[in-house]
Amino acid sequence: MRVARFMTAAGLAWLMAITMSVSPTAQTKTDEDFDKLMKGVGGTIGAIRKGAEGGMMDQVATDATKMAGLFKDAQAFWAGRNNTEAADWSKAAMDHATAVATAATAKDAAAVGAATKQLMGTCASCHGKYRDKAADGTYMIKKM
Repeated sequence: MRVARFMTAAGLAWLMAITMSVSPTAQTKTDEDFDKLMKGVGGTIGAIRKGAEGGMMDQVATDATKMAGLFKDAQAFWAGRNNTEAADWSKAAMDHATAVATAATAKDAAAVGAATKQLMGTCASCHGKYRDKAADGTYMIKKM
């Protein structure tokens, strides 16, 4: 049992290292690119919630690792726009997603829930300041 947990944790750490090192941050330059990135975040958080509700912690760990990579891209996007606050929120979201992955690997449902709540709070902070709803119901980056 301990060997299996160790191997799962080691595999997750390796996957996170690869994701963080080869993430295509240079590609997220336009508002349209960022919109696609955020749609990926939306789908991934949905998968994390569904996996957590179903007790599928291995899937939650995989999805949370993906989420951390998406927020690394978001951080680069905002840094490229010289928006330190949004870049910092993206970094915080990346850290919370990593905490979700770590908790899921440890099969700690309570910690997954707590880290997911922190992640969602970070998302809400950034959305409140930097996201506008268009007349057609879609969202766009607020023009500042």
